[in-house]
Amino acid sequence: MKTAVCLTPDLAFFRQAAFTASTILAQADAGAFDLFIICEEADVAPGFAQLDPALRARINLLCVDFSSFDRDTPGRGRFSRAVFRRLFLDRVLPESYARIVSVDSDMLIRRPGLGRLAEIDLGGAPIAAAYDMLFLMDFNGGALARSFQRHRRTLGLGEKTPYFNAGLMAIDRARWSALELGERALAALRAVPGRYPFMEQSALNELIAGGFAPLSPRYNFMGDFFLLDLEAPIDPIALHFVNHPKPWNLDVWRGEARFARDYQAWFAASPWPDYLAQPPAKGLRPGRPRKTPARRAFAERMMAFFRTCAFADGWRAPGPAP
Repeated sequence: MKTAVCLTPDLAFFRQAAFTASTILAQADAGAFDLFIICEEADVAPGFAQLDPALRARINLLCVDFSSFDRDTPGRGRFSRAVFRRLFLDRVLPESYARIVSVDSDMLIRRPGLGRLAEIDLGGAPIAAAYDMLFLMDFNGGALARSFQRHRRTLGLGEKTPYFNAGLMAIDRARWSALELGERALAALRAVPGRYPFMEQSALNELIAGGFAPLSPRYNFMGDFFLLDLEAPIDPIALHFVNHPKPWNLDVWRGEARFARDYQAWFAASPWPDYLAQPPAKGLRPGRPRKTPARRAFAERMMAFFRTCAFADGWRAPGPAP
């Protein structure tokens, strides 16, 4: 069974997608899949052909006119229409790929693990994906958790129905296509756009309604995970910079300096050495998160939940039995 790992950037994220591709292909298990950057021709950043030849040779660039699929449906806010591309990967990839792994361009792959997604059992589900903070914030409580609960209710999801993050999805191509998830998600977004503040992610969660194979947080270490001192116990494979600013926004980045330096070092040797903004005059701050009592309590409650989960990738959360 051939597997395609796909990045689907627009021009604003194309260079970052090339960086993400480099972190994917640097891992020892990269031979388990073929890597694609799939976009429209106008999204290819000038200079891509000058990428390091060893890296460029391993990236399959597939340029597609997506207007025939998304009918030029506009994006909204920080989401461009490029977010719809992952909905139609089953329609544009060669038929030989039975499994598709979609990866966001604001991810950094820090160790081997994506190759495992070529073989895990999805149990008949159309996708495997990790729980989103919109769901996990329930273990923190407060106004934000209540807001996320209201959003999930508008999608017809029960309080305990899990909600996934679409930044990394392992897709069973045949099942996805049979359910016409891409077409149905786009139709929902066009019909009632205000219902889906997180665009295709919201629409897919409504359609799948919890019927996905859960991946462990190792595959989508996002958002508040960076604040909760959970990197060591979770040992993430994919870091996901879902919040703003991003670590390549050097002039305003307030997270840990080590992530910004990863982007600095790669871009300095890339065809786009001047692409990143200059860091603040006083340099990047360490940005280590403070271990507050509230954060520790949130982390403990979330890890206790993870210990009750059976993840499709087989991860078991460390700590005492539930």
